[in-house]
Amino acid sequence: MTATPGPDRGRWQNRFDSSLTRMSLLAEVLPRAVLSSRSASHRAAATGIPSSAFGVRQVGETALDEFFIAGFSLLRAVPDEDDIRANVDRCALVGSRLRALPMTEANPDPPELRIQRSIRRKLGPVAYERLDYASPDPHPLLLTGDKTKTAATVRVLEHRERGHPWLLWIHGAGQGRIDDLLSLRAAFLHEELGYNVVFPVLPGHGMRRSKGVTFPGFDPMANVALTARGIAEVRALVRWMHAQDPTPITVGGISLGGPVAAIVAGLEPQVQSVIAVVPMLDLHATMAHHLLRGGDRGRAIADLLRSDPVQDVTSVVDPLRVVPHAQADRRLVVAALNDRVTSVAAAERLHAHWSGPVHWYPGGHIGGVMSSAVRAAITDFASAQT
Repeated sequence: MTATPGPDRGRWQNRFDSSLTRMSLLAEVLPRAVLSSRSASHRAAATGIPSSAFGVRQVGETALDEFFIAGFSLLRAVPDEDDIRANVDRCALVGSRLRALPMTEANPDPPELRIQRSIRRKLGPVAYERLDYASPDPHPLLLTGDKTKTAATVRVLEHRERGHPWLLWIHGAGQGRIDDLLSLRAAFLHEELGYNVVFPVLPGHGMRRSKGVTFPGFDPMANVALTARGIAEVRALVRWMHAQDPTPITVGGISLGGPVAAIVAGLEPQVQSVIAVVPMLDLHATMAHHLLRGGDRGRAIADLLRSDPVQDVTSVVDPLRVVPHAQADRRLVVAALNDRVTSVAAAERLHAHWSGPVHWYPGGHIGGVMSSAVRAAITDFASAQT
């Protein structure tokens, strides 16, 4: 008689197989980079997305994206399928009610921002003020997924005299650290372009990370709850900025911060310009896309993240359900034609929805964020507001 493996042994075997599959992703970095770069250079015109150049730089930037994905897959612990299924079942309990809500009800108005603490700091030559304030709660149906609540935090570079426009930058996943002031050119935007510059730290990032809570993670309710909390915090900031000095406000977001910026621009009429740089429109769809590389277990988890209950819950943070109050020519999308981390097709959907300008960058997701050409496009767009 052949012994039937127990559940613990089967679970261990699944983890072992998944680990081997994820390790193999490292060996596939360069082949995938070459093939996807080649494909991007022959993109059909019917897609509405331009073809990219094909050369050493494009392959190199695509390889950087692929290496990031492979490294992220190796380092991130993937829960058991049963645990993720239980998370999806929690989504099913409230998903239909959340989807039925208009965006203005799913994302209720935040209370007035009240500063709890103000600290003046310096990062090299960059002087800024760190403000802590009470974090507004998301919709009550999402609170069961909100596993942590910390004081909201923002770094502000504000001119002493009134009359300067505002620029609020929302970072991407894994960011929110002090070095954002350098990578996002705080001093240049403040001193050269004359902006009051505001850098919020999203929930679950930077100094707001909590032990045992990973964002983004494999609990869709928690992901959406933290995203909705971040949206509420940024909306409270926008209203505070307008009350401080009612000058033009620009809100920009990078990667995971892109949809947050888009939703805030659609809910807050004070926002007169909006920028989405290599935006990640649907977090769970993006995670599912990458999990498809993870063998049978990865495909099973991908199916769970693309299920109807998850889509229902995620609908309350869908940037395509709102239209920015800004005029069409003040809605900029920056898309990377070789983007492997998010999706250039998603960026095109946002561009089509906004009907505004788009800057196509012939390179990858990470390279696009650091590109001088992208920085120049953002500078030109921002300069028109000053």
